[in-house]
Amino acid sequence: CASVEQERRRYEMRKQRFGPAIGFIIGMSALIAAYVGVACYTSQPDPDKICQGVTIDGMDVSGMTKDEAEKKIQSKLDSLASKSLEVDVNGKKVTATLEKLGYKCESGDVVEQALKLGKTGNIFSNYKEVRDLQLRHRNFSVAFTYSEAKVKKFVEKTCGKKCTKAKNSQIKMKQGSLVYTKEKQGVTLDVKKTTEKIHEALQKLNAEENNVIRVTAVVAVEQPKVTEETARRCKDKIGSFSTQYNAGNISRSKNVANAARLINGTVIYPGETFSVHDAISPMTEDNGYYAAPSYSNGQVVDSIGGGVCQVSTTLYNAVLRAELKVVQRSPHSMVVAYVSPSMDAAIAGDYKDLKFRNNTEVPIYIQGEAYDGTIYFNIYGEETRSSDRTVTFQSETIETMEPGADKVTYDKTKPSSYVSVTQEAHTGCKAVLWKIVTENGETKKTQVNSSTYKAEPRYVTKGAADATPAPSGKDKDKDKDKEQKAADKAKKTAKPTATPKARETAAPTKAPENTEKAQTTAEPEE
Repeated sequence: CASVEQERRRYEMRKQRFGPAIGFIIGMSALIAAYVGVACYTSQPDPDKICQGVTIDGMDVSGMTKDEAEKKIQSKLDSLASKSLEVDVNGKKVTATLEKLGYKCESGDVVEQALKLGKTGNIFSNYKEVRDLQLRHRNFSVAFTYSEAKVKKFVEKTCGKKCTKAKNSQIKMKQGSLVYTKEKQGVTLDVKKTTEKIHEALQKLNAEENNVIRVTAVVAVEQPKVTEETARRCKDKIGSFSTQYNAGNISRSKNVANAARLINGTVIYPGETFSVHDAISPMTEDNGYYAAPSYSNGQVVDSIGGGVCQVSTTLYNAVLRAELKVVQRSPHSMVVAYVSPSMDAAIAGDYKDLKFRNNTEVPIYIQGEAYDGTIYFNIYGEETRSSDRTVTFQSETIETMEPGADKVTYDKTKPSSYVSVTQEAHTGCKAVLWKIVTENGETKKTQVNSSTYKAEPRYVTKGAADATPAPSGKDKDKDKDKEQKAADKAKKTAKPTATPKARETAAPTKAPENTEKAQTTAEPEE
């Protein structure tokens, strides 16, 4: 009991000694709390303005409204977009503003986020956030982007124009002699690597930097495939051929001359394939062609460009003698008059063409011309064949097809005595072309091609204005016998398509004068 009483007395003594201090402490705490509360309340930021210490992409937007901050961002974008990109393409300058490259700002909702700072919590957390912003600034990043498609197009089109392709040595014929030009190096643009360099420069772009962003394009030097030294090796006439045509057929003659002109001067570099169809097309009046006879479904009809097959045929025979690689060749549907069977080369649409490849190590030059009833082609290259090598070609007909009975059409507007042959008969055949090479005392014979030509009968128009009813019985049989005899007689007198031996003599550099009279009728081609 004594111990309990002692403890009670000690407590009363401490209470009397420390009671006023405790009360003071409690009172002061309450006062401080009230002061802090009032301070936090009175320091709440303006809800329509961004707190102090906030930046957007390094720009101070403290105290700004949403519109003011967005205008400041737009001002920076305008400043950046007005800058120019300058690309050095092998010493040549190409420029474009960033605006043309689709430069823009992807700001998203950063202004909204900046505006919310110090306003989303209670008064104490907001106060703390505002105080922290003043001590440690907060920066929001935005993305300034560009159009990758526009930059790529700028590099490909605009910068690409400053690049030059390598130029091979050119070969031309002047006053009967071949002349050669100097080759030129080219410059190729690496679009991918140049675009990547522009991307890196735009990523590092700063508003305070110079108004011109400079980038050096990635290029590579392109060497020409054929130098002047190589081109000068093209100096020998390695193949020639000529054929005759009817100069009196004006439209056909113009077509032949026009097609020869379009081929004349062609240079075929090593490994390249030449297409006659591509060289002389399109077959239009605008391209210098006229309507002239041609083959179509076994008949002779007028078509624009009729006669160009004689051009391809003449060139084909020159190519054979130059011993270049023939890639594609087609015979006519019917035999032609200006070369022997299997020596022709038809042109028809895009399904019949003459193509050949330069399978030599030097360029090939083609010289060709048509005038005064003669068309010729000379092929120049490097003669590597031995001097004792001779090459000839022989056409062999292995089967002949007769044209058959006349195809008769009756015209009721003409009298029965009227007879007109609208198309002569064409004898058909199967033929092969042989190549005969003699070298070192040995002769070798190889087949070049095999061709089939259709037989077509005569087309005859007879008058039928005063025709009487068809006879019957014995009279009818007699009339048939008369008609058959007349048809047999017509076959004997009809001129089949001529198949003369092709000229084996080489055409001179300048076309020779025509020493033979032109045929009175020209055989049209497809």
